[in-house]
Amino acid sequence: MTIGKSSGSKDSDFVIENGVLTKYTGSGGDVVIPEGVTAIGKEAFKWCGGLTSVTIPKSVTRIGDYAFWWCSSLKSITIPKSVTRIGKEAFEGCGSLTSITIPGSVTRIEESTFEECKSLENVTISNGVASIGDSAFYGCDSLTSVNIPDSFTGIGRLAFAFCSSLTDISIPDSVT
Repeated sequence: MTIGKSSGSKDSDFVIENGVLTKYTGSGGDVVIPEGVTAIGKEAFKWCGGLTSVTIPKSVTRIGDYAFWWCSSLKSITIPKSVTRIGKEAFEGCGSLTSITIPGSVTRIEESTFEECKSLENVTISNGVASIGDSAFYGCDSLTSVNIPDSFTGIGRLAFAFCSSLTDISIPDSVT
């Protein structure tokens, strides 16, 4: 087990086991995950209300289930192209998140990944992503438009349910 300090906040602590960030114990703010971390583990940042931004290094290939669950002050996160999987409910309840880009290296947006992200206005889904799971964007009140790339084959149940501001969605013929 390794405990490290973030360069983004002097009070930010990480518990890292075999390259996996298993727990964040800092107070939040702008957090930079250390280089060499290969995965963000299940529930690593869960309920971290003071977290405002996260920089993920290119060494990370996986974001675990519930990783940023209900981080209500999280406004900004950049997901590098090295990430191939974002777990279910990874960003659920991140009510301050306004924009997200899903790189094409992530082939599936899992169930409830961005559920209840009430401030999410802009979603960029890169070519390469093939499907959206059930309730992936459920309750994203501020989401106005979504452009689904030609690489898509499926959209899960209730994927955009209760997205009351959604007025423009482009679904390619490839969706079955």
